[in-house]
Amino acid sequence: MQASSRAPQTRSFASLQAVIGAVLFGGMTLVILYDWIGIGGPGLDTAINGVAYDSVVVCAGLACLLRASRGGPERGAWVAIAASIIAWGCGEIWWTLYIEGNPNAPYPSPADLGYLAFYPLAVLGLYLLVRARAQELDRRLWMDGLIAALGTGAIGAALLFEFVADHTSGSRIEVATTLAYPLGDVLLVSLVVGVIALTRWRPGRTWTLLLAGLTVMAVADVAFTLQTYEATAPGGDWVEPLYLISAVLLGVEAWQPQAAPILGDARFDGWREMVVPGIVATAMIALVVLQYFNHASALTTLLWSATMLSVIGRLVLSLRENKRLLDQVRTDRLTGLGSQARMQMDLERRERTPGAPLTVLLLDLNGFKHYNDSFGHPAGDKMLGTLGKRLGLAMDGLATETTAYRLGGDEFLVLVDGGIVDLGLGARDQLAVRAAEALTSRGRGYDLSASWGVASVPEETDSPAEAMQLADVRMYAQKESRRVAGSIRMPEPEAVEQRH
Repeated sequence: MQASSRAPQTRSFASLQAVIGAVLFGGMTLVILYDWIGIGGPGLDTAINGVAYDSVVVCAGLACLLRASRGGPERGAWVAIAASIIAWGCGEIWWTLYIEGNPNAPYPSPADLGYLAFYPLAVLGLYLLVRARAQELDRRLWMDGLIAALGTGAIGAALLFEFVADHTSGSRIEVATTLAYPLGDVLLVSLVVGVIALTRWRPGRTWTLLLAGLTVMAVADVAFTLQTYEATAPGGDWVEPLYLISAVLLGVEAWQPQAAPILGDARFDGWREMVVPGIVATAMIALVVLQYFNHASALTTLLWSATMLSVIGRLVLSLRENKRLLDQVRTDRLTGLGSQARMQMDLERRERTPGAPLTVLLLDLNGFKHYNDSFGHPAGDKMLGTLGKRLGLAMDGLATETTAYRLGGDEFLVLVDGGIVDLGLGARDQLAVRAAEALTSRGRGYDLSASWGVASVPEETDSPAEAMQLADVRMYAQKESRRVAGSIRMPEPEAVEQRH
């Protein structure tokens, strides 16, 4: 009974989604054909730029409500975004009914209340969406987001807000209302760019659509402002479809799958650490140069540019030093293999993809304590360095992605990504024998060999941590069996005779 009642609800949801989609894309196409191509007569203006136009905006808000109806941690975010678009739609409806064609229309009007309500509600939705998708973020990611948002805001303020401020006149409330639009556009676009920086510039469809929709809205506001002040933009209704494209880009979120969360840990390797501060600092230099051609002095421009270039230079020096220190931490000093710290970081990264193929090989030297006692610790360190380099060369010769580590003392580890199938029949034993041979050394007064244990994910265990434990058990079982075999070896006959 419960399943049968759920089916009509699913069909109703799909039908409602289809109707909203038809209004969104059909209405936008109709307005574009009418305003950009000129299909239809002037008598259709109210129907197309009024009824159809307003319906598209309202349906974009309803589409986001459908997204919210899925539930989950993002529900509140999509309710707020839907409310912002519906408030915008209410402003459009008021404009169509009472402002359009009215030479004595008040400014600001209730339509402006709906338009401006869009911005704080959208900011709330973006905040809730970030909170739902990100748990604990690395401080460097937060700084990247802040730098990206501030840089975008500075550029937007210089290019858009200052232009509107320079051309605005009227009473205080009229000026405040006029300036609120570009301020809201700059704020929203800056926030979305900052959030995209949090995703390490891999925003996925959700944030890409949000950024595209808000950017198109900002472009439309700029074009509308230029038209209002009779600047370089041509007249006509060509701006109106831009607003609808913005609404549709926001509304199509209803058809997007659940997005992946924003990962909390930041792994900055190489020059990626420079991307956000470098690009933003360069943009600031360009912005100052642009300001110079308007009213700033040559000296101010030179000093500001030199300062920003110094910031970039300092970042480069910091990056090189940090990379050198990181390489020291990740590399074992004696052998040149991966260190225990690097092994822990690599295993933690692999733990985030449970079930991914991985082979773990643990090795422990036999006879190394006797070697150390006989020849001294400096000789022991030199022997470890030699054996470690041989192990690294032996593993580098494999076709699969293989990494060797020294865990400390005379223990070593080998990780093989993607499983071990590519090495052929009996691949695990071949790998173990190859590694053990690299760690074998015999000479006068010493005999060094290696015991090993090997385990694979997902064939034998579910995670790298479990594979480590199983390989450790197998290694010490082999080591113990060798010790027992050595202890029960029968004495030579000559030795028996001498004893008697």
